[in-house]
Amino acid sequence: MKRFPTLLVILAMLSIVALSAGERRITIEDALAIKTVSALQISPDGRQIVCAINEWDRKENRRVNHLHLIRVENGQTIRLTNGEKGESAPHWSPDGQRIAFLADRDKGTQIWVIPANGGEAEKLTSEENGVTSFQWSPDSRQIAFITRDTPADKEAREKRKRDKFDTITIDRDLVYAHLWTISTTTREKKRLTTGSFSVETPRWSPDGQSIVYAASGAGSQESIFTDISNDRDTDLFIIPAAGGAARQLTTNPFADANPQWSPDGRSIAYTAGTNSWASKIDIMLIPAAGGQPRNLTSRFSESVSGSPSWSPDGRLIYFSSGLGVYAQVNTVATADGTTATILSGNRNFGQFDLAANGQRIAFTLNDSRTPDDIWTASPVGSELRQLTTLNPQTKELAIAESEVIRWRGPDNLEIEGILLKPLGYEAGRKYPLILQIHGGPYGRFSDNFNARNQVWAANGYAILMPNPRGSTGYGNAFTVANIGDWGGKDYQDIIAGVDAVVARGVADPQRCVVMGGSYGGFMTFWTVTQTDRFRAAIGHAAISDWYSFYGQSDIPGLMEYGFKGTPWDVPENYRRWSPISFVSKVRTPLMITHGERDLRVNIQQGEQFYRSLRKRGVEVVFHRYPREGHGIQEPNHIIDLTARQIEWFDNHLGIRRESASVKQ
Repeated sequence: MKRFPTLLVILAMLSIVALSAGERRITIEDALAIKTVSALQISPDGRQIVCAINEWDRKENRRVNHLHLIRVENGQTIRLTNGEKGESAPHWSPDGQRIAFLADRDKGTQIWVIPANGGEAEKLTSEENGVTSFQWSPDSRQIAFITRDTPADKEAREKRKRDKFDTITIDRDLVYAHLWTISTTTREKKRLTTGSFSVETPRWSPDGQSIVYAASGAGSQESIFTDISNDRDTDLFIIPAAGGAARQLTTNPFADANPQWSPDGRSIAYTAGTNSWASKIDIMLIPAAGGQPRNLTSRFSESVSGSPSWSPDGRLIYFSSGLGVYAQVNTVATADGTTATILSGNRNFGQFDLAANGQRIAFTLNDSRTPDDIWTASPVGSELRQLTTLNPQTKELAIAESEVIRWRGPDNLEIEGILLKPLGYEAGRKYPLILQIHGGPYGRFSDNFNARNQVWAANGYAILMPNPRGSTGYGNAFTVANIGDWGGKDYQDIIAGVDAVVARGVADPQRCVVMGGSYGGFMTFWTVTQTDRFRAAIGHAAISDWYSFYGQSDIPGLMEYGFKGTPWDVPENYRRWSPISFVSKVRTPLMITHGERDLRVNIQQGEQFYRSLRKRGVEVVFHRYPREGHGIQEPNHIIDLTARQIEWFDNHLGIRRESASVKQ
């Protein structure tokens, strides 16, 4: 890399302690040290919460989950597991005596069971291809689980590999994931499903006699396991837990998912959409015996996120949703579809779990200044109480302030975004501005604690995070407003946001840069083909040519939806909105970054844009990250990437940082 000593200086500067009014400026190491929490579940007696806490394993250069128990009474936290590769997906047994979880400790990811009061975990399954998901039976005597099949001709395949006669024929000899049960005492297994389809999210009926699951025609080829949650056409089926024929419950041509039995076992709630990609997701209710589903949230303006959760009396269903830049928890009445918001405000109420007795709800909560912690509340959203302080070290850090701002895009449409001000912001002073563009396009920026952006703010940058048309959280009409127009009015929405921040006097119009990943990477590439106003740009996992991307990506249906047809039906749409079509106009210095194992956006998308710019003599650099997929995950790669990004923007904005105090 050019100026490699400069990179070392930046790396060192990201690690040093800089005191300001008794507070430390956040570094990338501080950002990586932030612990996160997932998979929280309240014990059947309501006294404890089990969860997975994720932290940075510096020695092994990875992040790892370990399970913890939290006492609801006083927030006391006890670490339950300590496996080398970590643990995930903890689930209480219905009798409250044990906790099952997934861990890769021996022969891949298997189900392990540990006493709830601590002790040694025992391996329950020994599946050749591991286990992907599971659920306890109501009597705690069995577990239903999903595992990928072993090919019938496995030995022949292995011999062909050894002999180097191992040709792979695409879309043939697929392997599917199926449903099994296993006794927690005898280890006796029973296969319940078979066929050319894959199964996910098994859920036992309250009487333990039946299991409902989602199924799709998606399979996997060789060692690549296809996540059927990406499939846009899944249906629900019910099968006897003792074995027998499955009965199809839904026939929606789009995704039916997340089934949950009612407490009396007569109905099943699930989530469903009405199209493939930008659909409003609703909670549907269908009789378990079969019949016409009923849309419970048709009058609710936003999409449901996650899985619905029943109240013990069956009168309410709890669910999460996004609203603008925040997230909330709501209820819907099963009788008439009346909705109510129980947890909301200028904060993000994340994943939640309702106690079996319905008397308490546990949830994660964050805001722009505070990372996730676990809280509890009454079932109507009162009596909020914080249980954990997972990141006490953040009290030592200087945190930059964010502001939710609004402006008008084309057609006078109101657009919302988040402006993170530089640390030590002074009104009337103009700062370098980073325009960040989110992925999707059906995603959004939330006003949460963003440690990576706090590093930018600590280095003197203001950051604009716009939610242009096509973003979620603003009603379905807003989400679908960019169909057939990717790079059109959504691009204009974004540029209008930059103009608004300049007009506020926060951003220096001569020191603006742009960056984004995935669809945000496409929009970054697109932006530099449309304007020269940005001094530098960084595109990660970016699409440069929609036409070729259709044949390279694992989600070609997204393009069919967004461009209103296939490349051979509407080639003009694919060419019109491809940055490569306008590469001759690019003058902005561009950094391209990409994971070498990205299956969502093939690295060739970055390569062809890079080759074209190099041929034209435009300043461009391309950083490839080994082992990485669509996002950069390895901590050392994140540290390296952050240093290179800061150096790239600093150099092109003429920023020179004091390095005299840096020791190497």
